[in-house]
Amino acid sequence: MVLISPSRKPASDRAVSVAMIDDELFALLTPNETLGYVHKVGRVYVALRGADYNHAVEVGQTLSRERAIEIVRAA
Repeated sequence: MVLISPSRKPASDRAVSVAMIDDELFALLTPNETLGYVHKVGRVYVALRGADYNHAVEVGQTLSRERAIEIVRAA
């Protein structure tokens, strides 16, 4: 069971922007936090959840950047 305080909306309901860090790395940002990252490795996009790239946890892989972003938001 996941509890969410009334003052905090789930990530899927908050505005998320995508910032390009380099050609193969994107950060997913809300106004107050970093949700995670999408790292392109060859043809695969790896979805990583966590504020710090070095400690982010892989939550999925896909061939679509948009789908990888959805995976990070849903995790």
